[in-house]
Amino acid sequence: MQLVWRQPPKAEDRARVVAWSCHCRSTVYELRRLGGQSYIRRTEYDGDGGETIYETHRWSYNKAAEVWATLLEGLTV
Repeated sequence: MQLVWRQPPKAEDRARVVAWSCHCRSTVYELRRLGGQSYIRRTEYDGDGGETIYETHRWSYNKAAEVWATLLEGLTV
């Protein structure tokens, strides 16, 4: 499965983080919920303390949970 990553539509939102990957890596993933939809956020940290944020499209919670599981299994990019 190939995910489409895009810049977040807003700098800050009120999404609730419901799952996340280990913060011990330079790339961290979060499964987020907002207004009855869900999406995945990817944050890439560089060595200088900076970060770049990308997000997927919004899905139903069930579809996002399915994509999330696939991502954690390493079967999606």
